[in-house]
Parts: sequence; C-alpha cells; structure tokens
Amino acid sequence: MALQDGYLVFPTRHKSGKRTPIPGPVGAGLNALLGKFGMGSTGKGLKGFSIPLRDMRDVIREDTSILAIKHSDITNSPATEAEQESDSEVEQLLTTQLSADEPVLNDVERELIMGMNAYQFNVYFTHAGVGGVLSMDKNVELEKGLLKISDLALWIIGRERHQRIAWANIVNVEQKKRSIYKGTEYSAIAIDYFGEGSTEIASSIVITRGNTVEVLKRHVLELLRAYKLDEKLDDMENQIVTMLYAGALDLSESAFAATAEAFAMSEEDLKTMLEHLKERDIVDPAAQALTRKGIKYVVDLSKDGTFGG
Repeated sequence: MALQDGYLVFPTRHKSGKRTPIPGPVGAGLNALLGKFGMGSTGKGLKGFSIPLRDMRDVIREDTSILAIKHSDITNSPATEAEQESDSEVEQLLTTQLSADEPVLNDVERELIMGMNAYQFNVYFTHAGVGGVLSMDKNVELEKGLLKISDLALWIIGRERHQRIAWANIVNVEQKKRSIYKGTEYSAIAIDYFGEGSTEIASSIVITRGNTVEVLKRHVLELLRAYKLDEKLDDMENQIVTMLYAGALDLSESAFAATAEAFAMSEEDLKTMLEHLKERDIVDPAAQALTRKGIKYVVDLSKDGTFGG
C-alpha cells in the first residue's frame, strides 16, 4: 500500500508472489512503506486496486491496529422512474479496512486525513476533554492547526495529534463573543460532543480570523440540520427528561412513589411513561439517566438556535 499522486494504492502481485512495482519517481519510498506493512516480495494473493483521495469521506481509527476508510462508489441508480428520468447519481459508501502496527497506521491515518477532499479552515483551538469546561473569559492555551469538515465528521488537526468528531456525536455548537487583536477580528466557536463510547460531554473551542467564521457557520449549520433529532415529546415527558438531565429527578425505588406524586400521577403511569421514553431510546430507567439521544434532545430543547450566546 502507498500514497501516490492523490491515490491510495494497493499494488498487484504476480502469481509468482512478486509484487508489481508502482511506477514513478518515489518507488524507493513506496517500497519502504510496503515493507513496514509486511508486504514483501513473497506475499500471495493481494488483488490490486486504488482509492482516490478525493473519493474518501471518512477515516476512522477502530482500534490501535485497524483503520477504516469510507469512500464513495458513485453509480447510476435505476431504483425509481424519477431517478431514471433525472439520471441522478447516488453516492454509496464502501469501507476498506487497513491493519498494521500502530506507528504505521498513525502516519497513514494522518496523511489520509490531510489529503482528504473536505472543507478546510486555518484555526486556533484548544480541547477541554471529557467533563471539561471551557471559557473564553479566561486565558486558555491555544494551538495553531486546521479544521476539516466532511459530511460525516470534522477533524481538528494540530501539529502532533488530531481529533475526529462524528456529526452524530455533536451535542451543541455555539458561537462565542468576537474580539479584535492587533486590528484583526477573531471569532470563537465552542463544540460540545460525546466522548468516545460515553455519554459524558467533551468540549473544544475553535477560533478563526476575519469573516472565516461565517463560512464555517454555514457549513456547520447545514450538516447539523441533517443530524437533528426528529423527536417530539409531550409537555410532561419534556419536564421529566429536562429534570433528569439536570439531576433533579430521583427514580430510585425508595423515592419512586414521591416522584410520581410530585408529577400528580400514579406510580404505574410514571413507569409507563418511562418505558415509552426507553422505547424511543431517550431514557435509560435502570441507570436513571438519559441516553445520548436523550441528552441531544434536551440540549436542542433548551436553546433558541445553534449559534446563540
């Protein structure tokens, strides 16, 4: 495997077991990279193909030794007459997995993200991590880097590391105050998102110069709309999930009767309502907590607009 001229190349091997050389002036470097992947001249059976970087939509580190690449497979879809008449193209995403030693995948992952065809912005940023609280009213240590946005995720890329945030994991995006430094206007955007495999919320702040924030806002809003929850609860259910989010609702066995009484309902009715919310994947009654979907629902419920504040 190698990166060459905007392609991720998986070289073909002859039946004899020898790898077909990849043409070009960087052959020596490619051979070295292939060697890192354990793809020497005696391997067998690898069918050659390539993935254009422009067709890559996402790069996901599934664990330390596996990297998943989601890339497009554009085909004309004859599924409906309307589609046939318009000759529309439907983008189907394929997934290719790479397996290698962690240091090798670290390098490959970064190169693919940097080369991926996605909206790109020069930014300054800082991460608070899971459970962290960020405030632009205090001095924070900022790092210079890039923000890349695709339809599936965004990446905050620093000099040494990068952070992938899937749109489905973003809880809230809010524009902070603007400020002027040495005659240049800067704008900050706070991004709240779920930590990996967790319902705890992590935060990052991204700062841009000039009117770049307006372009960034437009792309972010368009993508957030696509991931907006299409849920509508009644007033009593909204009250329950809001209080649960605030930690003001005790659903323990010893307090359940008092909680039901506070809502002027029977214990059975409260159990039925919680079961309904569980079926909609909003509440986890056993954990006395909201699910990820429930947290996103309450955050959406509590704000007037995505870019407020």
